[in-house]
Amino acid sequence: MNNCTCAKSSMIRNFVAASLIGLISITSISCQSGESVVSDNGEGKKETVASTAASPGANAAPSTDPATPAESAGQNTASTAPAGVKKEDEFAPQGEQKGNLMGGSGITVTKAKSAPTPDPDPFPARPTPAIVMKDGKIVQPWQAPADAAVVVNPYKNKPDAVKLGRMYYNQKCVDCHGKSGLGNGWMSRGLLRPPTNLASKVVQANTDGELFWKITKGKSPMPAHGVRFDDEQRWYIVSFLRSLKQ
Repeated sequence: MNNCTCAKSSMIRNFVAASLIGLISITSISCQSGESVVSDNGEGKKETVASTAASPGANAAPSTDPATPAESAGQNTASTAPAGVKKEDEFAPQGEQKGNLMGGSGITVTKAKSAPTPDPDPFPARPTPAIVMKDGKIVQPWQAPADAAVVVNPYKNKPDAVKLGRMYYNQKCVDCHGKSGLGNGWMSRGLLRPPTNLASKVVQANTDGELFWKITKGKSPMPAHGVRFDDEQRWYIVSFLRSLKQ
């Protein structure tokens, strides 16, 4: 009886010892291969203990390779916008950047547009007066006095005489005679006597003095411009009339 009991106790001890040896062997193999060991923390929850085995390159020195290019995903690039220009306006089209380029704020800068082309005269050019010759000269339908014909334009050679004359002409004469003096201004159709084509050979045959006299005195429906322009301004208008071409 005692011998049987001793034999059973010996078998139990051997089984427990073998089980412990097997468990120790399994644990050792798991640690060497980098696998995790699952253990009980005593509260009924499983915890995973990370392996303490060193992985390749884990303790390697920091890389000395060049930085990843700015185009890499997730990497922010430094702004190249001029000082005072907001980040969102950095890539705005040239001439339309918003921001604070000159110290202002919220201003949109746009390119200047070219001046619009002036509208043409509404009517065709007036017919040129018929040319009648006498003693080698063109006969004028409206003749100035002889003493006016010899008067010389004192501003004839002034560099900006034509430019000034055009300015004054556009103030009072353009509505009837048109932009180019062709007698086709916007008021020309409402007149009983149509305006003369100032670029015609008949008108251009007048001397400067004769043109000055006619501008000064006027003839219905053209008013007398002697009360609208002073002498110098009227001479500038004569200079402009000389620049007209048929």
